[in-house]
Amino acid sequence: MKIDSIKIQNFRTLEDITIPFEGHFSAISGKNNAGKTSVIKSIRNILREDTRDYFYRNDEEIRYSSSKTQWLSDSNPIKFTYCLHIERSTDPGLLNFVSKISEIQFTEDRLDLQISSEHLSNNETEITIFANNKELNKYATKEIYQRIRSSNIVFLHNSTEGASRIPYGFGGAKMFHEMLLSKDEKDELQQEQERIKKKVKKIAQQHRSELAGLLGKLEEKYEVEFTTVDRMFSSSIPLGINLKDKNLEVPLDDWGSGTINRTQIMMSILQANKVRLATSDENRITPIVIIEEPECFLHPSAQAEFGKIIRDLARELEIQIIITTHSPYMLCQEYPKSNILLNRRMLRGRLKNTEVVEVDEKNWMNPFSEILGLDNESFEPWKPIIGAKKNHAVLVEGIIDKEYLEFISSLNIPGYTLPDNIEVLPYDGKDTLKNSIVLKFVTEKFSKIFITFDLDAKNEITRSLTSIGLTEFKDYLSIGEDEPGKDCIEGLLPESVLSATYSKHPNAVMKMSSTDTKIRKSAKNELKRYLLDEFKAVGTPSKKDLIKFKPVFTHITEAFKI
Repeated sequence: MKIDSIKIQNFRTLEDITIPFEGHFSAISGKNNAGKTSVIKSIRNILREDTRDYFYRNDEEIRYSSSKTQWLSDSNPIKFTYCLHIERSTDPGLLNFVSKISEIQFTEDRLDLQISSEHLSNNETEITIFANNKELNKYATKEIYQRIRSSNIVFLHNSTEGASRIPYGFGGAKMFHEMLLSKDEKDELQQEQERIKKKVKKIAQQHRSELAGLLGKLEEKYEVEFTTVDRMFSSSIPLGINLKDKNLEVPLDDWGSGTINRTQIMMSILQANKVRLATSDENRITPIVIIEEPECFLHPSAQAEFGKIIRDLARELEIQIIITTHSPYMLCQEYPKSNILLNRRMLRGRLKNTEVVEVDEKNWMNPFSEILGLDNESFEPWKPIIGAKKNHAVLVEGIIDKEYLEFISSLNIPGYTLPDNIEVLPYDGKDTLKNSIVLKFVTEKFSKIFITFDLDAKNEITRSLTSIGLTEFKDYLSIGEDEPGKDCIEGLLPESVLSATYSKHPNAVMKMSSTDTKIRKSAKNELKRYLLDEFKAVGTPSKKDLIKFKPVFTHITEAFKI
């Protein structure tokens, strides 16, 4: 199952909003009290996990008086409208059930459901369901609604509440994670239980006889009867977890909070996938995983790594994962529309209703700006870098620098190749590096980065780089020759390329001396392109032609050595 959108009306601060969920991963962000928790509660109004044995959450039902939008009159119902879809390949059990109950034959492999849950002021609830735009009768509506609410269709992990514990040992409590069982596994274990119960009864009969013999010595005579526990488990088993580190096995309880939180989240995703892959079509359904603040207890670099893993798993397993977060590292950096930003409208100095802030290709930076407290312009040049696919990157001043490094590396000359598994990414000019807040966010997004820039910018930006802990040669390098006009990457070119280019394009050279800044900048960009084209046109350069580039490739190679 997948939620395509949810419309929420008159629920807390969510007066009237519609939230679309793009793809398999969605990140809901916003300031405190923006409405993130209310959105999660809205989803869980219909999608529950009440059949789980040990750690299910028994949230109280929505009460109209305490849950409605306070500034609206009591004539307005609380209403949730869920647009969902189920597919035959992933949700055959639920699709067949809906088809049977509704007496509608679905020829397509996808079924769209619209479920409206309307909570009235007298605390009664009215449910309406449309299947492929056809309204269902009351009987079908009731049966389908109950089936969805009792299908263990959501896995919720709230990082802020810590791990679940159950009584264990002498008055203590031990951390367990709930391992859900498929129908086939339950049947198999049930057979084993029956065998064990027979063995227990046989042993109990012997103990009964012995106890009866002892009690027979008393004046008052007693009959002895033993009973055994009929139910050992039904749909789940508490599972203790130990983690090994350097051959040392340590209970999960004794690890740090960050490790505990990540492990619990991964177990929730694992269990959701287990339900999705159930062998019997009758029971197979794709759950939804909801994670509140997965960044809890994690260092920013660990947040970046874990955020990417969660996003990758959502797409790889085709399981919808919805998170709430206050971390820019947990936002979807590859597909901006997967990020949902909530904001409270201000009216006469007072916070009012929640609004959904637009996030699209044009305004992709809105969630990042909100969390880091920056304006959108600060993020615009960083889009290619924030959306990078790999964990290792060389950041270069512009697209021309990128082409130089990649062209030389493609020649496969020993000592002049880039390390495997890195991306070369342009950051659009030296001024971009001056924003230390964004720069720190970007550096912690990657496992390792190396930054290059023209020598003429060294004095301007070194302070920004060192302020976030970067070290020259190890983390960054200025490029160029310490000569007028050569304090940039073009200064590393052989004299033959420089001479040929300048002689072929004298007009561009003349414009470089213009007093008009725009003309001079345009001419500089023209010459940079002409120089690159001339360098490539020469054919395979000799090592002598490349000698000035050698320190650049040497430092990059050293930086990414494991």
